[in-house]
Amino acid sequence: MENHKQKSDANYDVLIVGAGIAGSAMAANLAKLGKRIAVVERDLSERDVIIGELLQPGGVVKLQEMGFTNFIDNIDAQAVYGYDIIYEGQDYVIPYPTNTGEPCGYGFRNGAFLQNMRRHILEQKDVTVIEGSVTELIEKNNVIIGARYIQKKGDRVQELYASLTVVTDGPLSSLREILSTPNKKLNGYFLGLLLKNCEMPYANHGHLIMGDHPPIVVYPVTSNEWRILIDFKGERPPRTGKLFRQYLKETFCEALPPCARESFLEALEEGKIKTFPNHRLPAKPVLKAGGVILGDALNMRHPLTGGGMTAAFNDVLRLIDNLKNVADFTNKRKLGKAIEKFYNTRHLGTQTTNILADGLYGVVYNPDLRKAFFEYISRGDKYAEETCSILAGLNKDKSLLLNHFIGMARYGTQQRIAKAEVSTENVTQSFTMVKDAVGIITPLLLTEKPDTGNKLMLEALNRIV
Repeated sequence: MENHKQKSDANYDVLIVGAGIAGSAMAANLAKLGKRIAVVERDLSERDVIIGELLQPGGVVKLQEMGFTNFIDNIDAQAVYGYDIIYEGQDYVIPYPTNTGEPCGYGFRNGAFLQNMRRHILEQKDVTVIEGSVTELIEKNNVIIGARYIQKKGDRVQELYASLTVVTDGPLSSLREILSTPNKKLNGYFLGLLLKNCEMPYANHGHLIMGDHPPIVVYPVTSNEWRILIDFKGERPPRTGKLFRQYLKETFCEALPPCARESFLEALEEGKIKTFPNHRLPAKPVLKAGGVILGDALNMRHPLTGGGMTAAFNDVLRLIDNLKNVADFTNKRKLGKAIEKFYNTRHLGTQTTNILADGLYGVVYNPDLRKAFFEYISRGDKYAEETCSILAGLNKDKSLLLNHFIGMARYGTQQRIAKAEVSTENVTQSFTMVKDAVGIITPLLLTEKPDTGNKLMLEALNRIV
């Protein structure tokens, strides 16, 4: 992929650091506003990663709002119509909710999708794309005015100046501490394999497999490949040698549906195992003139529910909507107001995605709660449909999410008491489920921009326990 040439002393309306999903989407949208844009990306070649390969229906809706659904074209993307939840050999299928038309998500190779986005911005006359690494931001009188970078295969530090610098350098951001006060937590690692010519119980569906083992997620990414992700807790990635492959075979093969086991064993034999860290990073932006941060550089959640790209597109559209009202980006006061409004409202598009992702991660590792979760959604009706609408990124009602989360624990408690011999010990253990659920979701609520609504919710939770 060829990159545009640029003059080292060029001035731009916007400088974007990083041409990943969020950065490329920002560039594409800003180009429509007629802004002069510079994008600096470390590596423009097609990347081979195991994250960002499932776009939930809510993310597809945001692509439609941007007018860029063509980014999904010609990459062998696979429609995804819902989830098959598998628990100890039982399963329950939940379709994505249908209101108007038939909302669906898409599975695809992240690199192919991103190259479509990059090709688009390379074609825009007002966008200059530079392959190089940003070394630092340039500040003057506590205002960010640009960045220093070194071009790929070069050794000379060059400078770019812009009225607004957008930091979107992803999950491993080297600049986030300038524009936020991060408290990043490593939950562990996702291990990824590609299952070739595989059959799953339900075509064009995601599969969440739970049991007495780390959670497994499987979804289609091309017409003949399924991505399988296996969660591993720990501060260091697993060493993917021969002994580890044997461990994977013995631990996870039987947990998979029989129709997928041969493909899993073949993938293990091929040995192309990739790992990627799973982070939890609550958004804590710092308002600084001339700069803004978004996407994974600002905020991350566990990738178990595939909400990362949906959250990124929510960020992009919300920031773009605020920037539309700033005709002249050299007006620092108006630009600062637009960015402040973005920071104050972005959680409205991302909080349910974040809470559900990290909340469900807590549930699947709790034996009682994961059983309660499966039994709860297996009731069908609103218990499955409304929960799936939040997972899909279509419903952003935080109160509804909280009600279902606590309702799941209560239902699990009721079922346990109803099925077991009544005793003080059993009743106590049953109500521990509700306490555990509250313990999981309370800190998540507190980190999602606490407000009056959150305080009322926390008071209600305290009354429950």
